[in-house]
Amino acid sequence: MYKMCKRFSITFLAIFLAVILAGFLFLDNVGMNYTMSEAQLTDLPKATIARKEKYEETPKTCLLLTDSSMENNDVLSVHLREVLEDMRVGYVIVDIALEEIPDFSLYKTIVLVFQNLDLLGEKSIELCQWVQQGGGCMLFCTPEPTAVYRYLAPYMGVKEGGISYSEIQGMNLKEGLMIGGTDFNFHWGDPMAVAMNVQLNDNASVYAESDDDSKIPLLWSAECGEGTWVVNNHGFAEKATRGLTCAAYSMLEETCIYPVINASAFFLDDFPSPVPMGDGTYIRRDYNRDISSFYSNVWWPDMLTLCEEYGIRYTGMLIEDYSDETDGVFPRQTDTERFEHFGYMLLDNGGEIGMHGYNHQPLCFTGFDFKDEVDYNTWPSEETAESAMREAFDYLDTLYPENTAAVYVPPSNILSEEGRTFLKEHFPQIKVIASLYLEGEIEYSQEFEIAEDGVIEFPRVISGAILDQYMRWDALNTLNLYYVNSHFMHPDDVLDEDRGAADGWEVLFGNLCDYVDWLYTSAPNIRNLTGSDAGRATARYDILSIERTDTRDEIRLRLDGFWDEAWLMARCNGQSIVGVTGGTLEHIGDDYYLLHATQDQVRIELEGE
Repeated sequence: MYKMCKRFSITFLAIFLAVILAGFLFLDNVGMNYTMSEAQLTDLPKATIARKEKYEETPKTCLLLTDSSMENNDVLSVHLREVLEDMRVGYVIVDIALEEIPDFSLYKTIVLVFQNLDLLGEKSIELCQWVQQGGGCMLFCTPEPTAVYRYLAPYMGVKEGGISYSEIQGMNLKEGLMIGGTDFNFHWGDPMAVAMNVQLNDNASVYAESDDDSKIPLLWSAECGEGTWVVNNHGFAEKATRGLTCAAYSMLEETCIYPVINASAFFLDDFPSPVPMGDGTYIRRDYNRDISSFYSNVWWPDMLTLCEEYGIRYTGMLIEDYSDETDGVFPRQTDTERFEHFGYMLLDNGGEIGMHGYNHQPLCFTGFDFKDEVDYNTWPSEETAESAMREAFDYLDTLYPENTAAVYVPPSNILSEEGRTFLKEHFPQIKVIASLYLEGEIEYSQEFEIAEDGVIEFPRVISGAILDQYMRWDALNTLNLYYVNSHFMHPDDVLDEDRGAADGWEVLFGNLCDYVDWLYTSAPNIRNLTGSDAGRATARYDILSIERTDTRDEIRLRLDGFWDEAWLMARCNGQSIVGVTGGTLEHIGDDYYLLHATQDQVRIELEGE
């Protein structure tokens, strides 16, 4: 009897455990459902007019004076033109080495893009009078100590100095210059700029200085009668410094208004995907787990906390397989549990899933030169590439039928010209390409714009979780010109020493949290968008042009290309806004305000004198 009871107890226990396990499996499968969030923005009609066509009609209120005989004239001029076009500032460019200087009274702002101020000649006297009567003039590059410089220096806020120069190894930003830039230090170590040694008058306000003991002013403004001088005592004119240039130019007017995108997007490349490849040494060291367990129980829960705290909406980029195959058969991924688990949770937390590729081989065909940068295979024909991509799209659609894969991220941000054309012709469901903002050796670099073929370009600006000062500098500049955060990382960053694996995930995640906290403290009203919505926001920005009319107590804006909404940045240097009709206004910090236009005509009421 005892043996029978014992056997019954063992059998009962086994059945009980099986039922419990089945229950857990059932609940787990029930939890594999997801709720797809609706898009925040709609696609624009195909008939929308490209911004460039409208920009040509923008009133020319700025005079750019350049000197083609100067060695770096092209670099400086192109940089300024790109910034002004993004700000929708109409300009006339005059090469003073070849042309006569026009009448200053025809313009609201003037930018001097040359070092030898003697080229102004007697026009320097007229320039001073024009500024004193209310004009805004910016000297964009460190001047030479010429006779005209010595004449202009007191008006520009210079008390003494200007006959010697120092090499600059770093810059400190001061309060009021850039959104999120107060006390920002950018120290590059090796000398990268030369600045004039000067001391300033009391009427000058310093916004950036060298980070050594000399504290050389690198950017300042000076009141001059009713007008303003802004002086850039440095030589920065790179894509990564467009936000700095925008901030400097925006000080020339009492109220400067320019369009922005207003989007914060976080991309997760290779996610979902098979278990990432790499060395799990540091994961084993810190967590005593294998790679798969670490992602499920540590990495992904940590990433989700950022969704909960800040409202981030991740855009995952699917990879079906990690094979290097670019020819032959492209088999279906059979291990769907991992894809379902991570993909469903990503979608359920407001995200979306786009296309990265069947595998991690870029869309580059036979003959493409990788320049020894990476070890990838090319695709022998469009037919094989199409076969692989269609398998990946079908797999993605099967797993997540409610998700529309409208975003494409090139593997390793590499996309050949032929691959770009191929993508548009064969996969029209791709509405947005998200590669890189800054140029690389072979990477596909972009602007924030609608391309000529109608595909929206929404580049990623920073990456990973090391997030050193160079990354943060890039992020700061993009935030100030476009009001955009665009970041991406890979799950396998924690497996690669070059991406910080030896520091450990705790340190890397701390870096990421620190950056995210800075972002949402600096830009508390920036919109959390998926990649596709960020593209739609970019399209609205790109087709917008502004016609502005000023009176003593108001500014009127007519927004050409307005569809359903527009976002603009307003910097108030000497005026206060007391009301807005046709939109709403939110204070960001310092002199910056975010304007949400809900009509194509906006009236901004200013405080009376």
